Amino acid sequence: MNHFKVIESREELLMARQANYDQKIESLKAKIETKTLQLKKLKEQLAEVEKAAAQSKNEEVMSFLADNNLNPNDVLNVLRERFGQN
Repeated sequence: MNHFKVIESREELLMARQANYDQKIESLKAKIETKTLQLKKLKEQLAEVEKAAAQSKNEEVMSFLADNNLNPNDVLNVLRERFGQN
């Protein structure tokens, strides 16, 4: 007994192909949506890590200034003079 449907006309064949393409298109759209959400989450994680890294670096600079009894405003003025920015 044959369990496969026999496609009898060219029109049925074309409709079957179109249905297959529609399924593939929907599958790819779903994958894109999933990857888009994953990318969004990764970008949020990256922003958090970058923020933490900047905060850590700022704390390191402030600690250096405190350890060396340097006033942040004085250091900033020296840097401005050195690099010509006001």
